[in-house]
Amino acid sequence: MSLNKLSIKYAKSMYLLTGKKIRSNLAEEFLVRLGNYQIKREQSVKYPGVIVDEKVNWSSHLKQIETKLAFASSVIYKTRNILPLNTLRSL
Repeated sequence: MSLNKLSIKYAKSMYLLTGKKIRSNLAEEFLVRLGNYQIKREQSVKYPGVIVDEKVNWSSHLKQIETKLAFASSVIYKTRNILPLNTLRSL
């Protein structure tokens, strides 16, 4: 790692167990270490704009998109009488 000057940020590192049937006792026993640092386990992670969870389904990602769309549509609805039509079309 020192040859190309890359480094690992241990505080930002995490791991995710994936699969349809993850046994809870396996998840409790499974530890990942880099050197002396224990990497934390997450239930879902965001990786280049896509949220992936342990069950490898899209529910977390779709929930986030739904929230963003609800906010955007409420802004457009509230400004429909204030902004000109061509501005609303560009939104």
